[in-house]
Amino acid sequence: MGVSSIQGGSGMTTIHRVLVATDFSSGARLAVERAVQLAEAHGASLDLLHAFDASAWHGLKGVFDAQRLVMDPPPDVRVHQHLKNQAQSLATTTGLQVEACFGAGDVGQVIASRVREKAVSLVVVGSRSEPELIGLGSAALKMVRLPPCPVLVVRCAKCHPYNKVLTAVDMGDVSLHTIDFSASLFPAARHTLLLAMPPSWNSVLDIGSSSREQLRSVHDAMHVQAVRQLNQLALKHEANLTYPVAAEVIDEVPARAIVERAAALPADCVAIGHHGQSAVAEPPLGSLALHVLHHTLRDVLVVPPQAERV
Repeated sequence: MGVSSIQGGSGMTTIHRVLVATDFSSGARLAVERAVQLAEAHGASLDLLHAFDASAWHGLKGVFDAQRLVMDPPPDVRVHQHLKNQAQSLATTTGLQVEACFGAGDVGQVIASRVREKAVSLVVVGSRSEPELIGLGSAALKMVRLPPCPVLVVRCAKCHPYNKVLTAVDMGDVSLHTIDFSASLFPAARHTLLLAMPPSWNSVLDIGSSSREQLRSVHDAMHVQAVRQLNQLALKHEANLTYPVAAEVIDEVPARAIVERAAALPADCVAIGHHGQSAVAEPPLGSLALHVLHHTLRDVLVVPPQAERV
């Protein structure tokens, strides 16, 4: 864990375009509501996107009556029209600039292509079609494995602006960028920075008591240093936020600490950096970000390294 220096600053990121994926399910409805709330808060435009699985349709159309297929519009045409109607309705009721985006193919690839084409600031997706169930659906899982830009995974039904946001920190560049982006996206929330330091000295069983004490002394010194640096980091961001930023350093395994602390606050959203991106292979399911996504009942903001953003 790198706690030797504080890099980065409190520069605010402009949120100019929000993309929300919808399959018209209850989970997607929550994502659309959250995307609208954030677009309104930032004066951003909104892309309402649906990816149509043409291969699934071609595999099923043989079971339909041939005469009906001739008379009725194809399902992709009906879905596209439904998407356009929803986009127009949102534009009328909110005053936002809303664009209906319809693509054929894998949802992850369709979204990533749109992000690159339009320099999207934030992607919003539902955790799954049935948001009351824990874990991730296939669309959300595809997006957070290799996020093309920051991705907000929505599970909570309440769509008021977030009150409390917990940001996981390890003092690396990715987590520092996560703090910056989270503060920019939720400037009116109460932010808590959490740094979890695994008490490794406590797991060493085959050394003498004096050596264990030395390890504990080193750990305690690192803890003190981390507290000082995290407090400095919190102060750097307070100028652009409504409330003071809280800083907490705890001795615990990070994955467990983030989920438990989010529940205890209780946080509306957990912000976490994504460290496992690769241009060739998907990161392992055991990564910290995916563990949190699978085990928390909060919304989760996943932020990739700044260099990976489009």
